[in-house]
Amino acid sequence: MRPTRPRSGAPIPDARPPVTPLRRLLAWGVHLYTASGVLWGLFALEAIFEGRYGHAYWWMLFAVVVDSTDGPMARRIRVKEAVPEIDGALLDNIVDFLTWTFVPLVLIWHAGWAPDPAWPWLALALVGSLYAFSHADAKQTKKGFFRGFPSYWNVAAFYIDVYVRHLGAWAVAGVLAGLALLSVLPVRFVYPNRVKRFRPFFFGGGALSAALYFYMFSIYPDVPAWMIGAASLYPAGYVLASVYLDWEDRRSA
Repeated sequence: MRPTRPRSGAPIPDARPPVTPLRRLLAWGVHLYTASGVLWGLFALEAIFEGRYGHAYWWMLFAVVVDSTDGPMARRIRVKEAVPEIDGALLDNIVDFLTWTFVPLVLIWHAGWAPDPAWPWLALALVGSLYAFSHADAKQTKKGFFRGFPSYWNVAAFYIDVYVRHLGAWAVAGVLAGLALLSVLPVRFVYPNRVKRFRPFFFGGGALSAALYFYMFSIYPDVPAWMIGAASLYPAGYVLASVYLDWEDRRSA
């Protein structure tokens, strides 16, 4: 039998689940989980000022885990409907700017890896990230892209530590300036939680890399060279996949 349509003017049944007290409580729990990133950022700053960079990396990685998992949780519970008075995307961006940009750049400044005075180079990175976060097209969720370098300064700080700083302070300045420029250019990088292609690589590789990073940070600075090389495979694959998927999407468009 063909399903009957509602008569003209008749209300269309609402297919959304009801906002129950339990659902509001769960939604507030997701927001609190997102907000916990500022605590990990605070612990990371404490470790930086005490010169415990390995612990700082560890706390920043906790923040990455939170940021990687709170979005799917929020969409599952549909927090926008359950707690409409809180802008979850804005909350997430504030936490991300602190933990993904501000804290790792403070680490680079405190460690003295950039040329003296360091503030102009760090200012480039900070302002570039501000524009990247505030751009109207910063997250192209339907296509699975970030516009510009997605402010992975925590990752950049670690690889500056293990690779670039040994080449000299001006090499570090070059990386800071280059990534700051990429933050505002119309290039695109994969948004792992939203991309449709190569999902096993992004999710599986990301999980394995996170486990490896946790171990490396626990033994920092005595990290074997082979382990650093193994940990570099996923970021390299991420960049290559981003370039390929961006090119493929532009070609098809």
